[in-house]
Amino acid sequence: MIDIKTHKVIDMIETRESEPVTEWLKSYPNLRVVSRDGSLTYKGAIEAAHPNAAQVSDRFHLLKNLTSYAIDYLKKEMKPQVVITSSKQSEPKTKDNVPIRGKESENRKLTAAEKYDKIKELNRLGYKKTQICKELNMDLRFYEKLVAMTPPERDRLFKTNLSLTREEKIELKMERVTEVRGMKQAGLSKREIRRRTGLHMKTIDKYLDENFSPVHAMYGVKKSGILTPYMKEIDFMLEAGAMGTDIIQKIQSMGYRGSDANVRYYISDWKKSRKQLYDKSSENGIKTEKLERKDVFRLLFDSLDEVKCISHADFDTLYIEHPCFAKIHSLVWDFRNLLKSKDALNLFGWLKKAKELNIREINSFVEGVERDFIAVYNAVALDYNNGLAEGKVNKLKLIKRIMFGKGSFLTLKNKLLLLENLFRFN
Repeated sequence: MIDIKTHKVIDMIETRESEPVTEWLKSYPNLRVVSRDGSLTYKGAIEAAHPNAAQVSDRFHLLKNLTSYAIDYLKKEMKPQVVITSSKQSEPKTKDNVPIRGKESENRKLTAAEKYDKIKELNRLGYKKTQICKELNMDLRFYEKLVAMTPPERDRLFKTNLSLTREEKIELKMERVTEVRGMKQAGLSKREIRRRTGLHMKTIDKYLDENFSPVHAMYGVKKSGILTPYMKEIDFMLEAGAMGTDIIQKIQSMGYRGSDANVRYYISDWKKSRKQLYDKSSENGIKTEKLERKDVFRLLFDSLDEVKCISHADFDTLYIEHPCFAKIHSLVWDFRNLLKSKDALNLFGWLKKAKELNIREINSFVEGVERDFIAVYNAVALDYNNGLAEGKVNKLKLIKRIMFGKGSFLTLKNKLLLLENLFRFN
């Protein structure tokens, strides 16, 4: 408990249980306004001890809860790489503003699978081996290797090592899932399944869920590496049809000090699994680009000008092509502006708008607000907040770590209160 005027800790209690907190609050009969987080236990304790005191829900916790629910919803609706129509629809150019056109540059963007399809098509048209190699800008040795492969060998070539490993892991996991489900259908209890398989009970519950997916939730999310700062340049040059050696020389001049093999692996991966995110010209003439989902989420916390990796044109396109984001972004920023405006009457209109979206995660937040409506209303109308309490908690954690767990709660409490009386932190 912190005094809003002196900014000092007055007292501490070692439990969150409703009854002890109520008795503790009764020992302070002069309380008129109490700022707190969204705990319903605290709400009940304050009402029991001081029914006439004004309760104020903390604005930080309200906004944190809303954005958490918003992100949970968007994670279901948006992939880790968010595809939008590119704002640069002109012919790809080099950094020297020289357009790269022609069959040769287009052939460089073909994957091995696409080249093999073209080989079969040209063979049907009666092209000879040398003619095909010339038509596809292909090395004769690679042509002979590709044609001589068996279908399984070609399938492995056309996939990345990462995707092959992933498929093997998924196959093994699904075998385990099938085993667990077979035991359940045979009438075995979860406890018996756990004994036989050694799996955790929560894992068994997941495997028995019909909606279980063996694909990890973080699949497709790339970690930063030595090549990360140069990926946009590589993508630009690949889209323009540049050769691998030219790409390596370019990024080396920009400061890249990694291996050539690392770049060539990225180029191969781009062609195999990510090309369609960058170049849709072969389908409908519309070029696309991708935004990292984590950067899109930043728009819920920061203004567009603060998120440097997303341009105003990209933002406008994102709003049009991903309505799920548009309605959530609008809702979150309306709530932020509501808290700043101090016009509590607008809270009713905001709640109505949130309900009309009929999104399960947002509905959960709205239900929480309605359960604690008076405190939330006061959070908009009044200036009180939990900022002091949060700061004091950080200070308390430091003292607790210094004590290294040695000493009772009473020792910790006395030490903090003594320090509060020795120093004043405004």
